[in-house]
Amino acid sequence: MHALIFKIGYDSNVFVQNRLVFMYAICGAISDAKKAFSSMDERDLVSWNSLLSGCAHHGYGREAVQLFEQMQKTEIKPDGTTFLVVLSACCHAVFIDKGLQYFYLMRNDASLESPRAEHYAAIVGLLGRAGFLNEAESFINSMSTDPGTSVYKALLSACQLHGNREIAVRSAKRVLDLWPNDPAIYVLLSNVSKTARCWDDAGDMRTLMYNREIRKKPGYSWV
Repeated sequence: MHALIFKIGYDSNVFVQNRLVFMYAICGAISDAKKAFSSMDERDLVSWNSLLSGCAHHGYGREAVQLFEQMQKTEIKPDGTTFLVVLSACCHAVFIDKGLQYFYLMRNDASLESPRAEHYAAIVGLLGRAGFLNEAESFINSMSTDPGTSVYKALLSACQLHGNREIAVRSAKRVLDLWPNDPAIYVLLSNVSKTARCWDDAGDMRTLMYNREIRKKPGYSWV
């Protein structure tokens, strides 16, 4: 496809070039995505987001951070997607300081989009992944808006990862009051109890889920 684009003379079209960067990046061919990105005479927000997404999705956290730093030196302003991608990269690479720096940049700079629930969830995931569960809980409690289900799911996932049943139990009542019909909440709470070897509590959560006739939707594929 790349050769065909050169052959028909569309290699300098920014929209076509963006699709090339995205194609390579989404497939994990980050080196080729970088080459396509570097060959562009001019880049827009889509160009940067495409390469950033590929780096973050395929485990190139350090490269994603470096790329974001380069982007900040240009006239192109990052949007909510940009920040979500780079926060995700920081989460997987456990770059706590960088992740917090970027989040507070987004929150404090009036010229940028305000953080949404998914950005808060990314920070909770970042702190939780690093084992700072008390800090993650405090971060949620300090939110000026009501935390969404994604924020609490990030906390519960971290509790499961580190076997911290105490924080999970503290969050459980509020979570179940707010989202009593979300099967993922019950599964996460049950799994936290299993990780902590509290088998009776894990069973009770599954029983509660059954009694409330809440079913987890089975996965499916288009293939």
